[in-house]
Amino acid sequence: MKRKLIPAVLFAALTALASTQVLAQAQDIRVGNATANDTQAAANDKLAELITKYSKGKLKATASHGESLGNNQQMIRALQAGSLHGMVFPAGFLSPVVPELAMFDMPFALPSAPAAITAFTAQSKAATVMIALAEQKGVHILGFHGIGPQSFLTNFPVTKLADVQGKKFRVIPSAPRVGAYKDWGAVARPMELGEVYTALQQRTLDGMENPPDVIFKMKLHEAARYYTVTEHFAFVSNIIVSKKWYDGLTPELKEAVTKAGEDTIKFADAAYTKSQNESLDAMRKVITVTNMPAAEIQKMKELTSKGVWEAMKQDPQRGPVVRMLADDVTRFNSKK
Repeated sequence: MKRKLIPAVLFAALTALASTQVLAQAQDIRVGNATANDTQAAANDKLAELITKYSKGKLKATASHGESLGNNQQMIRALQAGSLHGMVFPAGFLSPVVPELAMFDMPFALPSAPAAITAFTAQSKAATVMIALAEQKGVHILGFHGIGPQSFLTNFPVTKLADVQGKKFRVIPSAPRVGAYKDWGAVARPMELGEVYTALQQRTLDGMENPPDVIFKMKLHEAARYYTVTEHFAFVSNIIVSKKWYDGLTPELKEAVTKAGEDTIKFADAAYTKSQNESLDAMRKVITVTNMPAAEIQKMKELTSKGVWEAMKQDPQRGPVVRMLADDVTRFNSKK
Protein backbone atom coordinates (compact mmCIF):
# COMPACT_ATOMS: atom_id res chain seq x y z
CA MET A 1 0.00 0.00 0.00
CA LYS A 2 2.87 2.35 0.93
CA ARG A 3 4.71 1.58 -2.34
CA LYS A 4 1.70 2.73 -4.33
CA LEU A 5 1.38 5.86 -2.22
CA ILE A 6 4.99 7.03 -2.62
CA PRO A 7 4.88 7.48 -6.44
CA ALA A 8 1.58 9.36 -6.14
CA VAL A 9 2.96 11.68 -3.48
CA LEU A 10 6.16 12.15 -5.45
CA PHE A 11 4.21 12.97 -8.62
CA ALA A 12 2.09 15.51 -6.75
CA ALA A 13 5.19 17.11 -5.27
CA LEU A 14 6.90 17.34 -8.65
CA THR A 15 3.77 18.82 -10.22
CA ALA A 16 3.54 21.43 -7.47
CA LEU A 17 7.23 22.25 -7.91
CA ALA A 18 6.82 22.62 -11.68
CA SER A 19 3.82 24.89 -11.17
CA THR A 20 5.80 27.01 -8.73
CA GLN A 21 8.68 27.30 -11.20
CA VAL A 22 6.35 28.35 -14.03
CA LEU A 23 4.74 30.94 -11.77
CA ALA A 24 8.15 32.25 -10.71
CA GLN A 25 9.13 32.70 -14.34
CA ALA A 26 5.88 34.57 -15.02
CA GLN A 27 6.14 36.88 -12.00
CA ASP A 28 7.76 39.80 -13.81
CA ILE A 29 5.46 40.87 -16.65
CA ARG A 30 6.39 43.43 -19.29
CA VAL A 31 3.86 45.35 -21.38
CA GLY A 32 4.95 47.87 -23.98
CA ASN A 33 3.91 50.52 -26.46
CA ALA A 34 5.72 52.80 -28.90
CA THR A 35 4.34 56.21 -27.92
CA ALA A 36 5.11 58.32 -24.84
CA ASN A 37 3.31 60.92 -22.77
CA ASP A 38 -0.04 60.28 -24.44
CA THR A 39 -3.21 58.33 -23.76
CA GLN A 40 -1.88 55.17 -25.40
CA ALA A 41 0.93 55.19 -22.85
CA ALA A 42 -1.59 55.84 -20.07
CA ALA A 43 -3.65 52.83 -21.23
CA ASN A 44 -0.49 50.75 -21.20
CA ASP A 45 0.15 51.88 -17.61
CA LYS A 46 -3.43 50.99 -16.68
CA LEU A 47 -3.11 47.49 -18.17
CA ALA A 48 0.04 46.85 -16.15
CA GLU A 49 -1.58 48.24 -13.00
CA LEU A 50 -4.69 46.08 -13.37
CA ILE A 51 -2.81 42.87 -14.22
CA THR A 52 -0.87 43.31 -10.99
CA LYS A 53 -4.00 44.21 -9.01
CA TYR A 54 -6.32 41.50 -10.31
CA SER A 55 -3.68 38.77 -10.02
CA LYS A 56 -3.17 39.88 -6.38
CA GLY A 57 0.49 40.48 -7.07
CA LYS A 58 1.19 37.04 -8.52
CA LEU A 59 1.89 38.81 -11.81
CA LYS A 60 3.93 41.98 -11.32
CA ALA A 61 3.50 43.97 -14.50
CA THR A 62 5.67 46.88 -15.60
CA ALA A 63 4.82 49.22 -18.49
CA SER A 64 7.44 50.55 -20.92
CA HIS A 65 6.91 53.41 -23.37
CA GLY A 66 8.48 55.25 -26.29
CA GLU A 67 10.03 52.25 -28.08
CA SER A 68 12.24 51.49 -25.08
CA LEU A 69 11.54 47.82 -25.79
CA GLY A 70 11.86 48.25 -29.56
CA ASN A 71 9.56 49.50 -32.29
CA ASN A 72 6.12 47.97 -32.80
CA GLN A 73 7.27 45.21 -35.13
CA GLN A 74 10.14 44.24 -32.84
CA MET A 75 7.80 44.15 -29.84
CA ILE A 76 5.25 42.04 -31.73
CA ARG A 77 7.93 39.44 -32.53
CA ALA A 78 8.99 39.40 -28.88
CA LEU A 79 5.36 38.97 -27.83
CA GLN A 80 4.90 36.02 -30.18
CA ALA A 81 8.02 34.44 -28.70
CA GLY A 82 6.75 35.01 -25.17
CA SER A 83 9.55 37.32 -24.00
CA LEU A 84 7.18 40.31 -24.04
CA HIS A 85 3.86 39.68 -22.38
CA GLY A 86 1.50 42.43 -23.50
CA MET A 87 1.04 45.47 -25.73
CA VAL A 88 -1.40 48.33 -26.30
CA PHE A 89 -1.20 49.84 -29.77
CA PRO A 90 -3.19 50.55 -32.96
CA ALA A 91 -4.46 47.35 -34.55
CA GLY A 92 -3.09 48.28 -37.98
CA PHE A 93 0.45 47.68 -36.76
CA LEU A 94 -0.40 44.01 -36.31
CA SER A 95 -1.33 43.65 -39.99
CA PRO A 96 2.13 42.38 -41.10
CA VAL A 97 1.39 39.36 -38.88
CA VAL A 98 -2.41 39.20 -39.30
CA PRO A 99 -3.27 40.98 -42.59
CA GLU A 100 -7.00 40.94 -41.86
CA LEU A 101 -6.52 43.29 -38.91
CA ALA A 102 -5.67 46.08 -41.34
CA MET A 103 -9.28 46.05 -42.49
CA PHE A 104 -10.22 48.31 -39.59
CA ASP A 105 -8.18 50.85 -41.57
CA MET A 106 -10.69 50.99 -44.41
CA PRO A 107 -11.43 54.67 -45.11
CA PHE A 108 -14.60 56.20 -43.71
CA ALA A 109 -15.66 52.85 -42.23
CA LEU A 110 -15.86 53.50 -38.51
CA PRO A 111 -17.47 56.10 -36.26
CA SER A 112 -15.16 58.84 -35.00
CA ALA A 113 -15.85 59.02 -31.25
CA PRO A 114 -13.64 56.68 -29.17
CA ALA A 115 -16.49 55.00 -27.27
CA ALA A 116 -18.50 54.58 -30.49
CA ILE A 117 -15.52 52.86 -32.13
CA THR A 118 -15.32 50.51 -29.16
CA ALA A 119 -19.04 49.78 -29.42
CA PHE A 120 -18.63 49.08 -33.12
CA THR A 121 -15.84 46.54 -32.60
CA ALA A 122 -17.86 44.82 -29.85
CA GLN A 123 -20.66 44.01 -32.32
CA SER A 124 -18.40 43.38 -35.30
CA LYS A 125 -18.43 39.90 -36.81
CA ALA A 126 -15.28 40.82 -38.70
CA ALA A 127 -13.58 41.53 -35.35
CA THR A 128 -14.45 38.03 -34.13
CA VAL A 129 -12.75 36.53 -37.17
CA MET A 130 -9.69 38.76 -36.65
CA ILE A 131 -9.35 37.55 -33.06
CA ALA A 132 -9.41 33.91 -34.16
CA LEU A 133 -6.81 34.53 -36.87
CA ALA A 134 -4.52 36.31 -34.41
CA GLU A 135 -4.63 33.27 -32.10
CA GLN A 136 -3.11 31.22 -34.92
CA LYS A 137 -0.17 33.63 -35.03
CA GLY A 138 0.61 33.54 -31.32
CA VAL A 139 -1.32 36.69 -30.38
CA HIS A 140 -4.18 36.63 -27.88
CA ILE A 141 -6.40 39.70 -28.30
CA LEU A 142 -8.07 40.75 -25.05
CA GLY A 143 -10.20 43.31 -26.88
CA PHE A 144 -10.42 46.36 -29.10
CA HIS A 145 -11.13 49.96 -28.19
CA GLY A 146 -11.42 53.26 -30.01
CA ILE A 147 -8.66 55.86 -30.09
CA GLY A 148 -10.32 58.47 -32.25
CA PRO A 149 -10.59 59.93 -35.74
CA GLN A 150 -7.56 60.68 -37.87
CA SER A 151 -7.05 63.78 -39.96
CA PHE A 152 -4.24 65.46 -41.91
CA LEU A 153 -1.29 67.15 -40.22
CA THR A 154 0.73 68.89 -42.95
CA ASN A 155 3.44 71.48 -43.49
CA PHE A 156 1.25 73.16 -46.13
CA PRO A 157 -2.39 74.36 -46.08
CA VAL A 158 -5.09 71.93 -47.24
CA THR A 159 -8.40 73.38 -48.40
CA LYS A 160 -9.32 70.80 -51.05
CA LEU A 161 -8.47 67.26 -52.07
CA ALA A 162 -6.27 68.44 -54.94
CA ASP A 163 -3.90 70.00 -52.38
CA VAL A 164 -2.68 66.58 -51.19
CA GLN A 165 -2.06 65.15 -54.64
CA GLY A 166 1.58 64.28 -55.19
CA LYS A 167 2.40 64.92 -51.52
CA LYS A 168 4.19 62.37 -49.30
CA PHE A 169 2.26 61.17 -46.22
CA ARG A 170 3.40 58.89 -43.45
CA VAL A 171 1.00 56.00 -42.92
CA ILE A 172 0.76 52.83 -40.89
CA PRO A 173 1.91 49.99 -43.17
CA SER A 174 -1.52 48.61 -44.02
CA ALA A 175 -2.98 47.98 -47.47
CA PRO A 176 -6.21 50.01 -46.99
CA ARG A 177 -4.29 53.13 -45.98
CA VAL A 178 -1.78 52.84 -48.79
CA GLY A 179 -4.63 52.18 -51.22
CA ALA A 180 -6.64 55.17 -50.04
CA TYR A 181 -3.74 57.57 -50.59
CA LYS A 182 -3.24 56.13 -54.04
CA ASP A 183 -6.93 56.80 -54.77
CA TRP A 184 -6.45 60.41 -53.65
CA GLY A 185 -3.34 60.89 -55.78
CA ALA A 186 -0.98 61.20 -52.80
CA VAL A 187 2.11 59.13 -51.93
CA ALA A 188 1.92 56.82 -48.89
CA ARG A 189 5.14 56.31 -46.94
CA PRO A 190 4.92 53.58 -44.28
CA MET A 191 7.11 54.67 -41.38
CA GLU A 192 7.53 54.09 -37.64
CA LEU A 193 6.13 56.92 -35.54
CA GLY A 194 9.47 57.64 -33.91
CA GLU A 195 10.90 58.74 -37.27
CA VAL A 196 8.10 61.13 -38.23
CA TYR A 197 9.07 64.31 -36.35
CA THR A 198 12.47 64.53 -38.03
CA ALA A 199 11.05 63.59 -41.43
CA LEU A 200 8.51 66.42 -41.18
CA GLN A 201 11.21 68.86 -40.10
CA GLN A 202 13.50 67.86 -42.96
CA ARG A 203 10.61 67.92 -45.46
CA THR A 204 11.20 64.32 -46.54
CA LEU A 205 7.54 64.02 -45.50
CA ASP A 206 4.83 66.52 -46.38
CA GLY A 207 2.33 65.28 -43.87
CA MET A 208 0.87 62.52 -41.76
CA GLU A 209 -2.43 61.48 -40.21
CA ASN A 210 -3.25 60.95 -36.58
CA PRO A 211 -5.80 61.86 -33.93
CA PRO A 212 -5.24 65.15 -32.09
CA ASP A 213 -4.14 63.32 -28.93
CA VAL A 214 -1.10 61.68 -30.52
CA ILE A 215 -0.09 64.74 -32.50
CA PHE A 216 -0.29 67.22 -29.65
CA LYS A 217 1.17 65.08 -26.87
CA MET A 218 4.06 63.90 -29.03
CA LYS A 219 4.55 67.52 -30.16
CA LEU A 220 4.35 66.61 -33.84
CA HIS A 221 2.47 69.86 -34.42
CA GLU A 222 5.77 71.65 -33.85
CA ALA A 223 7.12 70.14 -37.08
CA ALA A 224 4.02 70.74 -39.24
CA ARG A 225 1.69 73.66 -38.65
CA TYR A 226 -1.57 72.77 -40.41
CA TYR A 227 -4.23 70.36 -39.14
CA THR A 228 -7.15 69.74 -41.47
CA VAL A 229 -10.10 67.85 -39.97
CA THR A 230 -11.24 65.13 -42.35
CA GLU A 231 -11.71 62.09 -40.07
CA HIS A 232 -10.99 59.87 -43.07
CA PHE A 233 -9.73 57.03 -40.87
CA ALA A 234 -10.49 56.04 -37.30
CA PHE A 235 -7.93 54.44 -35.06
CA VAL A 236 -8.79 51.11 -33.43
CA SER A 237 -6.45 49.91 -30.72
CA ASN A 238 -5.94 46.32 -29.69
CA ILE A 239 -4.95 45.15 -26.24
CA ILE A 240 -2.96 41.99 -26.76
CA VAL A 241 -0.94 39.45 -24.80
CA SER A 242 1.40 36.66 -25.78
CA LYS A 243 -0.62 33.51 -26.47
CA LYS A 244 2.40 31.40 -25.52
CA TRP A 245 2.54 33.10 -22.12
CA TYR A 246 -1.23 33.32 -21.61
CA ASP A 247 -1.80 29.64 -22.37
CA GLY A 248 0.66 28.73 -19.60
CA LEU A 249 -1.24 30.63 -16.91
CA THR A 250 -3.58 29.07 -14.38
CA PRO A 251 -7.32 29.61 -14.97
CA GLU A 252 -7.32 32.10 -12.08
CA LEU A 253 -4.53 34.18 -13.65
CA LYS A 254 -6.09 33.99 -17.11
CA GLU A 255 -9.27 35.44 -15.63
CA ALA A 256 -7.25 38.22 -13.99
CA VAL A 257 -5.52 39.14 -17.25
CA THR A 258 -8.80 39.07 -19.19
CA LYS A 259 -10.51 41.32 -16.63
CA ALA A 260 -7.52 43.68 -16.73
CA GLY A 261 -7.96 43.98 -20.50
CA GLU A 262 -11.71 44.61 -20.22
CA ASP A 263 -11.28 47.33 -17.62
CA THR A 264 -8.41 48.93 -19.53
CA ILE A 265 -10.84 49.32 -22.44
CA LYS A 266 -13.32 51.14 -20.17
CA PHE A 267 -10.50 53.39 -18.95
CA ALA A 268 -9.38 54.08 -22.52
CA ASP A 269 -12.86 55.10 -23.72
CA ALA A 270 -13.12 57.84 -21.11
CA ALA A 271 -9.48 58.89 -21.33
CA TYR A 272 -9.42 59.15 -25.12
CA THR A 273 -12.70 61.07 -25.28
CA LYS A 274 -11.30 63.67 -22.89
CA SER A 275 -7.84 63.75 -24.46
CA GLN A 276 -8.97 64.09 -28.08
CA ASN A 277 -11.20 67.04 -27.26
CA GLU A 278 -8.61 68.78 -25.11
CA SER A 279 -5.78 68.19 -27.57
CA LEU A 280 -7.74 69.58 -30.52
CA ASP A 281 -8.66 72.67 -28.49
CA ALA A 282 -5.01 73.13 -27.51
CA MET A 283 -3.83 72.81 -31.12
CA ARG A 284 -6.28 75.47 -32.25
CA LYS A 285 -4.33 77.93 -30.10
CA VAL A 286 -0.90 77.25 -31.62
CA ILE A 287 -1.35 76.05 -35.22
CA THR A 288 -3.86 76.46 -38.03
CA VAL A 289 -6.81 74.07 -37.60
CA THR A 290 -9.49 73.98 -40.29
CA ASN A 291 -12.24 71.66 -41.52
CA MET A 292 -12.14 70.14 -44.98
CA PRO A 293 -15.24 71.28 -46.90
CA ALA A 294 -17.97 68.62 -47.01
CA ALA A 295 -17.92 68.52 -50.81
CA GLU A 296 -14.20 67.68 -50.79
CA ILE A 297 -14.70 64.94 -48.20
CA GLN A 298 -17.42 63.49 -50.39
CA LYS A 299 -14.89 63.34 -53.25
CA MET A 300 -12.53 61.42 -50.97
CA LYS A 301 -15.28 58.96 -50.07
CA GLU A 302 -16.31 58.38 -53.67
CA LEU A 303 -12.74 57.75 -54.84
CA THR A 304 -12.06 55.19 -52.12
CA SER A 305 -15.46 53.55 -52.57
CA LYS A 306 -14.59 52.81 -56.20
CA GLY A 307 -10.91 52.22 -55.45
CA VAL A 308 -9.52 50.57 -52.33
CA TRP A 309 -12.90 49.31 -51.08
CA GLU A 310 -13.56 47.42 -54.31
CA ALA A 311 -9.97 46.20 -54.51
CA MET A 312 -10.04 44.85 -50.96
CA LYS A 313 -13.42 43.16 -51.47
CA GLN A 314 -11.91 41.27 -54.41
CA ASP A 315 -8.73 40.32 -52.54
CA PRO A 316 -8.62 36.50 -52.13
CA GLN A 317 -7.38 36.60 -48.53
CA ARG A 318 -8.89 39.79 -47.15
CA GLY A 319 -12.04 40.02 -49.25
CA PRO A 320 -14.30 37.93 -46.96
CA VAL A 321 -13.37 40.07 -43.93
CA VAL A 322 -13.85 43.32 -45.86
CA ARG A 323 -17.31 42.27 -47.01
CA MET A 324 -18.12 41.23 -43.44
CA LEU A 325 -16.87 44.61 -42.21
CA ALA A 326 -19.08 46.40 -44.73
CA ASP A 327 -22.06 44.47 -43.32
CA ASP A 328 -20.96 45.43 -39.79
CA VAL A 329 -20.96 49.10 -40.82
CA THR A 330 -24.46 48.85 -42.29
CA ARG A 331 -25.81 47.04 -39.23
CA PHE A 332 -24.18 49.45 -36.77
CA ASN A 333 -25.37 52.56 -38.62
CA SER A 334 -28.93 51.22 -38.84
CA LYS A 335 -29.13 51.20 -35.04
CA LYS A 336 -28.18 54.85 -34.60
